[in-house]
Amino acid sequence: MDQQKETQPVQRRRRGVQRIVSILDTAETIFTEMGYDEATTNHIAAKAGISPGSLYQFFSNKEEIVQALAARYTEELQGVYDSIFSIEATSLPLPQWLDQIFDRLVAFHLAHPAFLLLFSRGASLSQFASSAHALQKEVQTRFEAGFQRRAPNLSSTQRILCATMSVQLFKAILPLLLSAEEAERRLLMRELKTVLHRYLEPLLG
Repeated sequence: MDQQKETQPVQRRRRGVQRIVSILDTAETIFTEMGYDEATTNHIAAKAGISPGSLYQFFSNKEEIVQALAARYTEELQGVYDSIFSIEATSLPLPQWLDQIFDRLVAFHLAHPAFLLLFSRGASLSQFASSAHALQKEVQTRFEAGFQRRAPNLSSTQRILCATMSVQLFKAILPLLLSAEEAERRLLMRELKTVLHRYLEPLLG
């Protein structure tokens, strides 16, 4: 009996975590389909198959859901950055390293189409914008560190310039990649990697 009582809180916490995951997954879908302004907590609750009251047990409003999504995106992207900018990854031949970087980043954005939609809201979603800008700044810093490991004699100015060009080129072409059909996306990805390889190879080897 005592053991059963001990497991009940654990089961409730597990169900609570599962419910939060379901709400956030559903919110991503609703924001992508309807846009942030049109989406409501009632829409999210209905799509998730729960009552609005059940949703409010975890999130008081739509803004809190966005904050939770920002935290989830940050955690996931930190894991991606740790992998693609690790010492092992940056030691790969340049074409393979570029494959890892852009394949993983595009895969993240394909899995989370609401990220760019919410990011584009800018100052009107200050909590999300703050997290997104911090992530963008970090990827720039990670590129710089990776370039320094590959080419320690590269000047600081050149290293920052290379990182800036790499980040901004990817950022510019990302919407096109995400809107393309799979076959076209593969072609665009190949061209992106070719352009960056030809730009970086003389500097990084």
